[in-house]
Amino acid sequence: MRLSNHMKSMIMGGLMGLMMMWMLHGALTGEGAIGAGAVITFVAAHFVLAAVVLGGALFAARLSPRARVVLERLHRPSLPHVAAMLGSAVLVAVALHFGIHGLGGV
Repeated sequence: MRLSNHMKSMIMGGLMGLMMMWMLHGALTGEGAIGAGAVITFVAAHFVLAAVVLGGALFAARLSPRARVVLERLHRPSLPHVAAMLGSAVLVAVALHFGIHGLGGV
């Protein structure tokens, strides 16, 4: 059985939501092995990665015909793909939070 790209993005988003809750809960309560520095590093690494990808795309689009050909073959997520990932991450995180703490623990 093959999963559609939309379903894959929802699964990946759900896993991202679980990881986000694990990291943030440990950082906010101080009970986890991961600290605030690790969360900051994790977020900063994502910003650096986004800057590198954006810089590479601009380089390929403007300056390098060879890189442009390679860039055209790469997977570039569409807005619905990103929205499905982020939406499912938020839904899973909210469901997990309410499932564990209930509505009184908000």
